[in-house]
Amino acid sequence: MHPVLERLKTQFPDAVLAVQEDRDRAELSARVATDRIVDVARFLHDDPAMAFDHITDVCSADFPDDLERFEVIYHLLSLPHRRRIRLKVRVTEDNPSIDSVTGIWRGAEFMEREVYDLMGIRFNGHPDLRRILMPEDYDEGYPLRKDFPTEGKGWRSSFEFIPRLDEPPVAVESEIPEDRKHPFVTADGAGSSVRKEELLLNMGPQHPSTHGVLRVVLELDGERIVKATPDLGYLHRGVEKLAEGLHYLQIIPHTDRLDYVCAMANNYAYVRAVEKLVGIQVPERAEYIRTIVAEMQRVVGHLFWLGTQALDIGAMTVFFWTFREREALLDMFEKLCGARLTLNYYRIGGVDGDFTPELVARLKAFLDTFYDKIHEYDTLLASNRIWLSRTKDVAVISAEDAINFGLTGPVLRGSGVAYDVRKFEPYGVYDRVEWEVPVGKHGDTYDRYWVRMEEMRQSCRIIRQCLDQMPPGPIMADLPQVIPPPKPKVMRDMESLIHHFIIFTQGFKPPKGETYCASEAPKGELGFFIISDGSPRPYRLKIRAPSFVHMGAFDHMARGYLLSDIITIFGTYDIVMGECDR
Repeated sequence: MHPVLERLKTQFPDAVLAVQEDRDRAELSARVATDRIVDVARFLHDDPAMAFDHITDVCSADFPDDLERFEVIYHLLSLPHRRRIRLKVRVTEDNPSIDSVTGIWRGAEFMEREVYDLMGIRFNGHPDLRRILMPEDYDEGYPLRKDFPTEGKGWRSSFEFIPRLDEPPVAVESEIPEDRKHPFVTADGAGSSVRKEELLLNMGPQHPSTHGVLRVVLELDGERIVKATPDLGYLHRGVEKLAEGLHYLQIIPHTDRLDYVCAMANNYAYVRAVEKLVGIQVPERAEYIRTIVAEMQRVVGHLFWLGTQALDIGAMTVFFWTFREREALLDMFEKLCGARLTLNYYRIGGVDGDFTPELVARLKAFLDTFYDKIHEYDTLLASNRIWLSRTKDVAVISAEDAINFGLTGPVLRGSGVAYDVRKFEPYGVYDRVEWEVPVGKHGDTYDRYWVRMEEMRQSCRIIRQCLDQMPPGPIMADLPQVIPPPKPKVMRDMESLIHHFIIFTQGFKPPKGETYCASEAPKGELGFFIISDGSPRPYRLKIRAPSFVHMGAFDHMARGYLLSDIITIFGTYDIVMGECDR
């Protein structure tokens, strides 16, 4: 038994009901008694030998035939000891409730709200338990339950219509709650005609700087932010629910539509999770190609972020310059797979097309000039007084708080935490090339800008080494039970045609089990958690979206700053609402 599981079992002999160690996938899990989840979670967080300081995700699964129908699953990560664990708790349909762990990890607030919203499990002691992706007045049930139809129930929202001009006006003053009213005061405390009160302001959902359809309710004291409450879900499409009715191969195009700015990163994260579940060994050349394309996508994502962040703050030239280099890389994507935005290039077991000598030459030519381009961006921004005043000491978050909120990617590394999945749990060929993990010092918007700039330089180092080392060989794994035959053989050989037909109509059947696989997307840790029941479709697919997790820290990072800083704080996360809402 793994020492972590053994220590947990010894510490809580009555609370830990079962433990499991999957040596093939290097995954640990423990089932915990419902009424002891907070005790176990606090021990895992506080004990120095455990130190599970980072909450990665909280999700749920529905097993209608079991007496304890619902399972809540906590994904925890120990940054000091570089290991993960899953805690599982069962609750019944009659009483689907459990104690909240928000007192241990603040990042659990948004995660638990999502479980409540989509599965109907209540978290006792949660500070703000209400729907988060579905409308607040949604009364048709909980979409991720197995008895909820995939096509929905035809629900429509209702709202009060605006009264006609000839109708008497509504007395708004009477609708303000007592605790929101402020007395008339002067400096000496006496009554006066000068009124001081906080202002409630809606920002979005139709706003060009929210990087998607997002609404934030702001409480302002003058121009200072007192509270910032994100209202998500305007772009919710139920991708996780749709995945339960699709074969594993059919899900790949849906991952393109999550973070549509960095579609390749989504493809890579998903196919890696399926390969981990099935146990597929990817050919060496395919691994090199995957790593090259993933880093090209990282550069594309950071260029998009830099251009739009600068545009939001007021610098237009940088936007045109970054999109100039982005276009060059998108042209290479088009040459590689025929698409520019939603790419659908990665495959379970490899990639769809090989790197041609022409493409290698074009990519090397791009790398030869790109370092100078990054220096050009720095010349415009790094010492610009307006840029510095809008980014230095804005949206500061400490390393401790960033970890406690579950932040990842450049947002976490900007606070000085050198956590990168590519180093922490190497995949692809990241362990065969030399590169550094850039980290900031102050945890402000400027540090996160610097981290992304340096990451583009490191991506160039990785790509150049991969191009020099890339060996010849196949680009798809040889596993006929899972991998369809090459298209040329399908068009000429009857046996291959039958094989192709079976794979694409019936799918393949992975073994029963579950796995969590994390990848380092440009925005942070993008994880896929899959529960397999042995059928061709996932029983449960959970997407750990960094944009969603980062929005959980928005209020914390916005309080005390100016209204104009809200746009900067949006940008510092590099959020895409398609990924956030899923």
